Amino acid sequence: MDIDISTVPETVLTEASSLQNFLVAMFVVSEQPMPRVSPIGSGTLVELEGSHYILTAAHVWNEARQAKDVGLALTASPSQFLVPRNLIQSRQLWVRKHPEWGPDLALLQLPPSDVARIKARKSFLNLAEQRAAFAARPPNTLKGYWAVTGMVGEFSTVEVDHEARIIQAGIGSRAFFTAIRDTHDRAGYDYFDVGAKLELPGTPFSFGGVSGGGLWEIGLTVAKSGDIVWDGKRQFRGVAFWESPPSRRGRRVIRCHGPHSIFKRAWASSDLPPCR
Repeated sequence: MDIDISTVPETVLTEASSLQNFLVAMFVVSEQPMPRVSPIGSGTLVELEGSHYILTAAHVWNEARQAKDVGLALTASPSQFLVPRNLIQSRQLWVRKHPEWGPDLALLQLPPSDVARIKARKSFLNLAEQRAAFAARPPNTLKGYWAVTGMVGEFSTVEVDHEARIIQAGIGSRAFFTAIRDTHDRAGYDYFDVGAKLELPGTPFSFGGVSGGGLWEIGLTVAKSGDIVWDGKRQFRGVAFWESPPSRRGRRVIRCHGPHSIFKRAWASSDLPPCR
């Protein structure tokens, strides 16, 4: 099912775009030979039993392996700051051999000193509540509307003043409305493939930067009047990590780890506390 965004009321788009309240863009800064910013991907801000994390793709975290600091951008306006990489604790599930399957997940624990700064502009999703919601109501992949949130490299800009050694990064983030094209189960992990029609207005040619962003089931329905309405519920369902090459019909697939991968496989592997 292709979703024509032009049929969705602006008020609904604005409400559903609030999913970006949990989105963080990640970048690294290199100083030699000149200052340069490299966006590396996206993540979802989550909290669990008083600790605060970024849930992302493992290959995104790997892009920062040689960086002294990891940059976090919270909003489109100037809100970037750096976190020393050695202060971020990581738990990863990553198999590089098959990037289209992974697994490719990372949970990055943030230092407490930076949490208040993030909360001033963003929100942390209660991961235990989302896990309980998944257990109570598994996703319906055949119906409904979905969204992928993430930073888009094509929509982001970087300006560098080499003389003053100042970097300004304008991060373009989006909530892309879509539908589930296909599902897969492989080696105990579940995968949700969502579709993108590249000719639709506001759709980038490449989704570079979206890796690590969240997949959400957003509960949009079509009323008898034909209007599209949102039930206001936020169901976190997955993490984007791979995109297909463009097809001859001008389409891509964005592959996401599904909720079973996150709330069962990764949860157990990361030794996270059980739900109460």
